[in-house]
Amino acid sequence: MKPGNKNRALVEFVHRILIKRLIAITALIALGLGALAFYSAYASLSRLVLEAAHNRIAFLLYQAEQISRMEGVSPREAFLEALTRTREARFRSSHGSFVYARFYDRERRGLAEFHDAEHKLQDEVTRHVHAEPPRFPETTAYWNKIFWLGLDPHIHFATRVTDKQGETIGYVNAVFALSEAARGEIRGSLLATALAVVAVALVISLLLYPVILRLMRRLAQYSTGLLDANLATLQILGSAIAKRDSDTDAHNYRVTLYSVRLAEAVGLEREQIQRLIKGAFLHDVGKIGIRDRILLKPGRLDKEEFEIMKTHVDHGLDIVSASPWLHDARDVVGGHHEKFDGSGYPRGLKAEAIPVTARIFAIADVFDALTSRRPYKEPFSFDDSMAILEKDRGSHFDPALVDAFAGIAGPLFERLGRREDDLPRKELKGVIDTYFTGGLETLHY
Repeated sequence: MKPGNKNRALVEFVHRILIKRLIAITALIALGLGALAFYSAYASLSRLVLEAAHNRIAFLLYQAEQISRMEGVSPREAFLEALTRTREARFRSSHGSFVYARFYDRERRGLAEFHDAEHKLQDEVTRHVHAEPPRFPETTAYWNKIFWLGLDPHIHFATRVTDKQGETIGYVNAVFALSEAARGEIRGSLLATALAVVAVALVISLLLYPVILRLMRRLAQYSTGLLDANLATLQILGSAIAKRDSDTDAHNYRVTLYSVRLAEAVGLEREQIQRLIKGAFLHDVGKIGIRDRILLKPGRLDKEEFEIMKTHVDHGLDIVSASPWLHDARDVVGGHHEKFDGSGYPRGLKAEAIPVTARIFAIADVFDALTSRRPYKEPFSFDDSMAILEKDRGSHFDPALVDAFAGIAGPLFERLGRREDDLPRKELKGVIDTYFTGGLETLHY
């Protein structure tokens, strides 16, 4: 597992993380749809405001036309007079009021400016408008945008003023402030929409949760079945090689158990122990490539024979490297004959350069070999075997790991030492259930 990655049991993922993510997704959906509802409401309100502005401007034009006809003045002078007469009028509607307006002639020169002195944010509105360049739409379309002063929304808009013939008379830039009633109506609408969205999202999440849980459990069953098949293949392959070497596969079970208990004693992480178990079972898998006359020779090997025997490490690395699932057994397969002082093989690694799983396994492997009967030797006693480990601390073995093993070796040997029956096999099955299988509760992602 790469540093920083999270490793969680699927049951934790389903019952905790999945629920949190469903809630987060629900909240995001609610926020997204709430935002859409918000802008939809304000777009609708903008249309109402612009319609009100259009009506107001139409009324000004009607007044100007009446003034021009009755007083015989030019259209421009009539429009100015109409502005003068309505300058102090309150441009109000049920949705709010126009709190600022500025009128321009068709040459874009300012004609008149209107302020609603009663508006609490009039100064801020004026500063906002003066900070913006005036807008002069060249079509009958309106320009508008919403801006906020604190928590109060305002609509800034601009339009072109035309006469009956469509000729430009002037332009209007104005600001409309929403009434409290309009804001309350929008808030109520948004709240209702948000509640409806949350309710729908929660219902969908509640409906999806058992479906996802069922799928995850089924996935766990399939994954467990696949993992069990891989582990069975691992044990069969390791046992086959062990039996070829010594007529029994008990060594593989014992040495794996010794290795796991030592790894637990020194606090190795779950993933490291998984790699250790794979490597322990397959540590000698490369011996399949060694001829029987060398592998099964009862006496000591000569120099040439020993060089051939050492190639079992390379054979083993070739075998486990061919499988992605077995690839992490490489540390033990390739490093269990390395020595702490650098005198081992195949690479002559030294001290911490040797993977910790290989350093652990080396102790377990030698200990079981010493305490077991082999074709070429009788078993050593427990005390003699521990004395050999102690003698080789710092040369063959990691001293700290030898000390840790000394603290647990006695009870382990009493329970497992030289056992050829099913006890090591049964105990290892429990270890594998703990570190690999067990369904939804122990599968990790």
